[in-house]
Amino acid sequence: MKQIGIIISVLLFGITAQAAVYTPTSLPNPKEINRYDYVCNPDGIVDSNEVIALNRLARQLEDSTEVELCVVAVESIGEMEAFDFCYELFQRWGIGKEGKNTGVLLFLAVESRDIRIMTGGGIEGILTDAICHDIIQKVAIPPLRNGDYSDGLALSALRIYEVCSDGSAPEELRSMISATNRYHYADESEEKAWLEIFYYVGVPLLVFALIMVLSWMPKKCPKCGKRSYHKTNERVIVRATLRNEGLGMRTFTCKHCGYSEEKSYIIPKEVPIMIGGGSSRGGFGGGSFGGGFGGGSTFGGGAGGRF
Repeated sequence: MKQIGIIISVLLFGITAQAAVYTPTSLPNPKEINRYDYVCNPDGIVDSNEVIALNRLARQLEDSTEVELCVVAVESIGEMEAFDFCYELFQRWGIGKEGKNTGVLLFLAVESRDIRIMTGGGIEGILTDAICHDIIQKVAIPPLRNGDYSDGLALSALRIYEVCSDGSAPEELRSMISATNRYHYADESEEKAWLEIFYYVGVPLLVFALIMVLSWMPKKCPKCGKRSYHKTNERVIVRATLRNEGLGMRTFTCKHCGYSEEKSYIIPKEVPIMIGGGSSRGGFGGGSFGGGFGGGSTFGGGAGGRF
């Protein structure tokens, strides 16, 4: 039985190892899940608290400079070269603003020990190849060699922020990188994330529920004044079409005195159903949660190294 257990463990390990090899087509685009996510971390290489911090940093960078920073950390890309992987992924996801090409990809592959920064053509004059090389060698590689993958990526992203924004990052963003403040910042970010969800989802639901409750509450009867006057029937007289509005009739009756009357109402024109459409790259134009990067491209600028 012990030997069977060992064989099963080896097989499961082989399956897991195989599943951890990614290609530019199999890697999940974070923005297709949540438009506020900039970090792809399918193997859990980056600490979850650091992912929150990186998403916050990247979002603030985009809001203030229109630079889209995407951070990717994977276990393995197999035999594929890191440059080729990053180039294809950059183009496939369309990192950066369309027409401006202000995208930056910060990429880590643990198995091959690759770390790379790839830039869009519109940002190469600011985040030059030489600056990218310095960030790789002086900022990223030292912690990566110690196995501190989260810190290596976070510190690199922070330096990219400072260069692209032409100045020091705000204290709130700089402090989030330190070990003493990281967890406090993560809790604060999670709280803000829940507030955003409540704002975009909870508030509309509450308003809708309030409207429904008010619409079903009995109104005052115009004859007896009792709050027992409500809708008892509704029918369509003229159906609405794509070109013309329709007409309907509602019947209201008072349960207290029996008073009844009919009121006509306008039915809005029908809305055509759109089939297909959308963009073919990066899941552009998603809903409140899903979306995509801005449609940028790259000429392959930046720098890379191994730790």
